[in-house]
Amino acid sequence: MRFYSLFLLPLFLLQCASYWKNRRSDMKDIVTVGAETPMYGVALKIGPLPIGFLFQGGESEMGKKDLGRGIGIRGGEVGSYHSQQLVYTFLGGESFHSGDPVLDEKGNWLVDAKGIPLTNDERANIKSYKMRYYSYFNDPVADRKKRKKATFQRELTMDLVRQTGQDEFLAYLPKEDLKPFGYPKSFLWNVEIIAGVYGGGRLGFNFGEALDFLLGFTTLDLFDDDIEGKEKPNFPGFPFPAPTPEEEKADTTSED
Repeated sequence: MRFYSLFLLPLFLLQCASYWKNRRSDMKDIVTVGAETPMYGVALKIGPLPIGFLFQGGESEMGKKDLGRGIGIRGGEVGSYHSQQLVYTFLGGESFHSGDPVLDEKGNWLVDAKGIPLTNDERANIKSYKMRYYSYFNDPVADRKKRKKATFQRELTMDLVRQTGQDEFLAYLPKEDLKPFGYPKSFLWNVEIIAGVYGGGRLGFNFGEALDFLLGFTTLDLFDDDIEGKEKPNFPGFPFPAPTPEEEKADTTSED
């Protein structure tokens, strides 16, 4: 009995460490307090709906949107981050990521299909986003068809796995798009006020993340961001290779 206790103790402590690390990360998701530059104007934002006049960020050269830095707590990370935002009445858009983006051989940022820079921090990638505000209202038919097709393929594949017990079918499971509109689900519950003249500040509170933090004590994860201790998928074909531009074009053509 003592032998089994000594064997299970490290596993128990490891699980506890992962549990409390996830709770600390969830707590940091709740508030946003940051100092940012360059920034001009003022805006109030409730979820994806803004109001005001604001310009934050910019380009060091044509087409290179690399300006716009901040420091504080945002997206669950404490430290520096990259931020750009344009608000013209209720139109515009914004982008955000923390951490250092992965660079290609030419020194350019590696980005995903939505144009969001990728980092080596899995949780930072979950919280990053890039979107236009009108996308909350605009959902093209082609995009809806594509999501519906992927959902059908996922359900069909999981049914085959349950019926046959063959995990090899998971290799055909289409990759789920966690940001179909360019932002994570928690983005919809965030309230922020932003203001400044060259330098400025950002204050925010995320009601969804507050609920996620409280429910997290029961191990319920609303936004699927408790990555510590989570078992990663392991089966033939994982991780999925990103589709080539030719494959995406052919898929869109076949849907039309």
